[in-house]
Amino acid sequence: MKKIISLLIFILTVSAASAQLFKGRNAALDKPEYQAGAVPTVNGKVVFEENFTAKGDSKEILEKAQQWIKKRYSNPEIIKYNIYDEEKPGTIIVKSEEYITFKKKFFVLDRTRITYFLDIEPKENACTMRMYRITYWYDEEYKGGEHFTAEQYITDDEAFNSKKTKLLKKPGKFRVKTIDLKNNLLDDLKNALN
Repeated sequence: MKKIISLLIFILTVSAASAQLFKGRNAALDKPEYQAGAVPTVNGKVVFEENFTAKGDSKEILEKAQQWIKKRYSNPEIIKYNIYDEEKPGTIIVKSEEYITFKKKFFVLDRTRITYFLDIEPKENACTMRMYRITYWYDEEYKGGEHFTAEQYITDDEAFNSKKTKLLKKPGKFRVKTIDLKNNLLDDLKNALN
């Protein structure tokens, strides 16, 4: 009898903890920065583009951007990156492959590999940053994992329920972490250029 009571207490405790985790997840997914319209598409492709002011002429901004790239992409979460500074004159293009971590606890590591292109286009006292060609490789330890694009997973049509009122759990976490990555890149670049 004591074992049954102990088991029931354990089940109730786990259920309550799961409900709290689920409630916390919804709160994060319901923030306005993740809602409909937060993932822009151009000709059916996900393209995040931000224009902002920066100090200096285009040459000075380009040099600061190159320094920022060297610092930012030496992070241990970066698997590999390539710089294509000859593709478009006056623009730096970075292709990065890195990890996004959804959950990291003892015995639990939920993460994905994300690959993306980042264009940094300096102008006179301004800069444009574009993040595009985003792909994911998820759960690769299990039967080789899943490989998919941002267009297949984080757009408004794919990440929300049919009424577009609630983010779906799995696509929602990819959408949130991708938007967070874009925002972190943008904030870091702005700080480096100003």
